[in-house]
Amino acid sequence: MNFVILDSTANLVDAFDQEDEARAALETIVHQDPESADEYALLTYDDAGHPVGEALTGSQLGVHA
Repeated sequence: MNFVILDSTANLVDAFDQEDEARAALETIVHQDPESADEYALLTYDDAGHPVGEALTGSQLGVHA
């Protein structure tokens, strides 16, 4: 599995092999700038590059500054 964080214009912010690392990075982004939480999303892809599940937006994490 591959986990990527994209911004609202679909630019790659970062990519990870481990989901917990990707979620922690998204939480850090949202914690640093809570007003931009909806501008970032975590997406999961299988090893063939196909999307898996739903995107998780920063605002869905419930992180507060």
